[in-house]
Amino acid sequence: MHIKNIIFLLFLIGSIHFSCTSVKEMNYAVTEKKHTPEELIRDVDFAYNLLTKGHPGVYWYIEKEQLDFKFDSLKKSLTTPLTTKEFYKKTAPLIAEVKCGHTRLILVTKKLKKKEKDSLEKLGKPITQFSYKVIDNKLFVNAFNKKITQAKKGDEILAINGVSSSEIINNLTPNYASDGYNITFKTAVLNRSFIPWYTAIYDNRDTVDFKIKKRDTIFNLTLTTIKKEEKKDSLTAKKPIKKLSKDSLLAKSKLAKEKLKVRYKGSDELKKPLLDLQFLEKDSSVAYLKVKSFSFPHANFNRFFKESFIAIKKGKTKDLVIDLRDNGGGSLAACRNLFSYLVDKDFVYLKEAEMDHKFNPYWHGNGISNKMIALPFELASLIRVKKKEGKFYLNYKGTKPLPANKNHYDGKIYVLINGYSFSASALFSANLKQIKRATFVGQETGGGFNGCVAGNIPILKLPNSKLKLRMGLYPVIPNAHTESKGRGIFPNHEIITTIEDVVAGKDKELEWVINDIKKKV
Repeated sequence: MHIKNIIFLLFLIGSIHFSCTSVKEMNYAVTEKKHTPEELIRDVDFAYNLLTKGHPGVYWYIEKEQLDFKFDSLKKSLTTPLTTKEFYKKTAPLIAEVKCGHTRLILVTKKLKKKEKDSLEKLGKPITQFSYKVIDNKLFVNAFNKKITQAKKGDEILAINGVSSSEIINNLTPNYASDGYNITFKTAVLNRSFIPWYTAIYDNRDTVDFKIKKRDTIFNLTLTTIKKEEKKDSLTAKKPIKKLSKDSLLAKSKLAKEKLKVRYKGSDELKKPLLDLQFLEKDSSVAYLKVKSFSFPHANFNRFFKESFIAIKKGKTKDLVIDLRDNGGGSLAACRNLFSYLVDKDFVYLKEAEMDHKFNPYWHGNGISNKMIALPFELASLIRVKKKEGKFYLNYKGTKPLPANKNHYDGKIYVLINGYSFSASALFSANLKQIKRATFVGQETGGGFNGCVAGNIPILKLPNSKLKLRMGLYPVIPNAHTESKGRGIFPNHEIITTIEDVVAGKDKELEWVINDIKKKV
């Protein structure tokens, strides 16, 4: 059996065990069950050992003495029993001090079923009846449950349960890190995941009081949990299901087959493709290539890039816009493949990254599942990590010259970036910026210019609190460098988006690019 299959099977067994845990049991374990100070101190030591022995970039942005002092201070503060959630609030900001965007502490809670996710119409808790937008340390309504008539998109949320929005934001952002000293990633994470971060730090109550500002008017809005009976009533109020005709069934079947054909392009929360190519002019002179992720189920990046650049070549495109906004990363092979279409000669994509030693985190984990994973991980490391002259090096494709793709594009390139352009999309952007191949438009990327620690990212449970530590094991360094330590790729033209732009549905980055292209005509 392939190593990846063995690892997947072991994770599957663990996930099945986890799924059997009831919501009631999980809530008790997280919010009520107390852990002794001795147990919590052992968890802190466990996390410290994993980070200092296994994270190759643990001291990139913090000195050893400073990190040791912070861990010692945390242990000294653990004098009374704490719940898992209370311990999380004290420990997550410390893990974030490493300033690695791939490394964080995870509060283990009962996962939502698929049908319960991402629906303002179905989720009952008050905090989930809005979606949120953070701009300039202010919180705004981005979308809302249709039952809510008082608030609209763009209204500012001044406070939640008496806590000011600025204080909430300042309490959430220390619990996760960006790469280095970057701040755009912090805001971008909240714009994608405000609700889970809020509920991790604050209580997910059945009644929530919002203080809202609409233009010059300030008012209070109290929301309560939508009960099951209300949900049932809303479902029964729908129109009765009509019996479909034979033609309708055939049309529905054809549509399903068409969707299956293009599933390799993926779809986002709005059911729009993650991978997309459009021509913005009738003569195909301007192409828009959206790459919102470098990793998702059923993806076929080779096929998409091949089809796209053949079409671009056929259309004699003069200006290419590559949209990497909200691309949180993924496959190294995928971003490297895209890069091969944008150069006209051999290229080196990654620097040969050096590590002090090999590290197998699963030998340190508790439970038989970790020990079962340890051996196949060790075998995989024999392929990935090479020893040379007493040092260890990562054996990644791209550290040696690779050829440009035969269908490469030689015209003008614009790249749209923002705070959630992270990991693989930041590596891609750094390499492109280094050779001055593109004009970057938007905001500083959340991913670091000089690389990140990722590659393999295990998630291990702390033995007593059952919090999970997620961290990268391998330094991934682009064949590019900047003297701005701990920062991302800066745009050539920065675009600031306001809440008015969001409400109006403006795409200011793309508008700027189109206007710039028109200036040249």
